[in-house]
This record gives sequence, structure tokens and C-alpha cells, in this order.
Amino acid sequence: MPDPGPAPHAAPANSTPGQGAHGGDVYRVARELGVDPERILDCSSNGFAHVLELTRTLVAAQPHPFEHYPDSASTALREELAAHEHLAPGEIMAGNGSSELIWLVLRLLRPGRVTLLGPTFSEYARACEAHAIPWRVLHTTPLRALDPPPPGFRADADGEMAVLCSPGNPCPVTAPDLPALVAALFRAGFRTVLADLTYRDFLWGTPEHAAHHHSALAPACPPRLADGILLCLHSFTKFFHCTGIRLGYLTGPQALLDRLQAQRPPWMVSPFAEAMGRRFLRALPDYRAHLADLRADRAALLRGLRAAQLFDPRATDAGPSFVTCRLHDELLRNGVTSEMVRQELLRLGMLVRACDNIPGMPPGHIRMQVRRQSDNERLLQHIASLSFAPHAVTQQGA
Repeated sequence: MPDPGPAPHAAPANSTPGQGAHGGDVYRVARELGVDPERILDCSSNGFAHVLELTRTLVAAQPHPFEHYPDSASTALREELAAHEHLAPGEIMAGNGSSELIWLVLRLLRPGRVTLLGPTFSEYARACEAHAIPWRVLHTTPLRALDPPPPGFRADADGEMAVLCSPGNPCPVTAPDLPALVAALFRAGFRTVLADLTYRDFLWGTPEHAAHHHSALAPACPPRLADGILLCLHSFTKFFHCTGIRLGYLTGPQALLDRLQAQRPPWMVSPFAEAMGRRFLRALPDYRAHLADLRADRAALLRGLRAAQLFDPRATDAGPSFVTCRLHDELLRNGVTSEMVRQELLRLGMLVRACDNIPGMPPGHIRMQVRRQSDNERLLQHIASLSFAPHAVTQQGA
């Protein structure tokens, strides 16, 4: 990425753009600051930064089909996904990113309530509120986000749905036994379990990877459709570092996916997105080859953040492609917020994700994408330069 140059100090302190609903909001932020997006180092998204050039090469090699309407069923992509997932093509539905599929599922199923296992992707809560569906967060401690329901817990709303994200976001946890967790949710009375597996491919080479597949989770589902529905959500955008190519897919019972397909507008997946999805699947080994570099840079960034005065090292942990940190207790007691830190870093040309507006997330957490070593070192240097160190806050309040 080009050097962003000097920080945009021209913006008055009270006009620094606020946190949006999601990370990766660099276009809006740059527009409000009056700078080019390339002048901001965006660490607020969770894409696989180490594969940028690989994705750029694949995108450049793909002509953009424009003459015909898209295939609304994305048949060619679904056939390749079926082989990849060991499912039938009818058990797969492609979507305009995972967000379209989240909204579509909730609009069609209309569960009596949605229970989120821990703070997770905020689009679930937004979609629930848009469709007047009650929702709650079961666990609000980030490192316990994927714990099973407590003993005696029962889902009590009509057709209640449980949503989990493993590996988690922003909670840096992965279910050690995902099939057991899904089975526990069905036993607790949930009618539908939606497992968000957006970050699954980052688990490649670990013992947990094999369990993060629909085919591995299906035995946990009650045998009759009327007793339980298992849905798994997938996204191309993180592992293939292609957030601007809106592409995701849902796996589940064919009868339900047929109903979903009948209820959506046509042409939601562009021919270009479908063609790129097929290219990405065929290039999967090339992407996996970059995981060693990501993991090495992630470990170095995690060490640096744990050593920083700003964060509590006991509450600073690595997710698949990001690190989530909590401010020191002393800073929180003295009124320092994650949004204050986000704004100070933005004045230095760095965009990070303040997590306080993620439903159920305790205050004081910041999420930062793992980038290449030079970018990570710049981020650590800027963090070290901030004046929020505990002793500084104490002296200011004296």
C-alpha cells in the first residue's frame, strides 16, 4: 500500500469522523477528512492483507461480463462450491455478500427471538431491529463468547434462533468443538442454529478446521426438519481479501433455500462476482500458502500490543486476521474510551475499529487488522506515541 504521507491534521479535533456501523469505512472517513483514501492506513477491516497482490492479479485477469443478466441461481459457482463443501448444489445459495443472506434469512424465518452467542457481527442486530425481531446476547465476556448455554438454560421464544460466529469477530475465540456446541444449542431448544463460518479458512492446518463445515455439523441437527434447522454462512471477502466483490453463500436444507431464492430480488450476484468466486476456489492452495506469514506477523503484533502501556495484556488476544485489545482498567476508570483512542490514531493516519458500538461488547475494546510487518510496526509506533498511558492520565487528574 502506498505510504499515506502526513496525517490529516487539517481536520479540527471536533470534526474527526466518528465510528460507523462497521469497520472498513475508509471511503466515508476519507471523504469527511477531505483526503484521498490511500493516505489512510486502514486497519479497521479484517481482510487477509498478505494476499493483496494475489487477489489483484486474479482480478486483473478476469474480464468483466457485462452483456447479459446474471444467472440468478449462480449455477456454475454453486456446482463448484458443492464439490468444495461435499454437499449437493441445491444445498448451497450464493448471495451478495453474507449481509444479504443474513437479512433474507431473518425476513423469511421470522424467529420469535434471536440469541447471539457473544458480541458478533453487528449486522445481525441491525437486521433483527429492521424486521422487529427481539434479540439478545447470551455471553458478554469476549473470551467466553462461544461457551455453551449455562446449565438449565432453555430457549423459550417461538422458533428461537441461535447465531454463533466461529472463529469469532470481534471476540478472538474459536469453538474448540463446534459440533458439540451446535448440538448443545439444539438440546437447549433452539429451532434454528446459524453458524457463521466467515473466518473458517484462516483455520487451515489446525485441528478445528475440519469441524467448521456443514457436513461435520449436520449430525448435531435433529433428524427431522421440523425439529431443527442448521444453516451455515460463508463469505469470500475476508480470506480472499476482496471486500469490494460482494460474494457469500449459505448452506442448508434445499427446501428452505428454495424458499429463500423465491423471496429475493433477481440478479443479486453479478457475473463478475460469480466468476471471481470460481477463480478464488481454484486458487485456494495459493492463498493457504500465505498463512504462515500472516501467523508470524500476527504473533509479532500481539506481542507488541500486549507490551503497550495502552492495553491490558490479559485482555489482548489474536483472532484469525486481527487482534482485539481492551484498554487498561485505569484508563477506563479515568474516562478514556476506545473512540478517543480511535480518533487519536486517525489523526495520525491510522484507522482502527472501536468496538463499543458492537451489540453486547463491553466498553474499551479496539480491533486491529493484522497487516504486513512494516504496517504493523507503524501502528505500534503510533500507539506508543499516544498520551493515554496510565501514569499520564493520573497526573492529568491530580
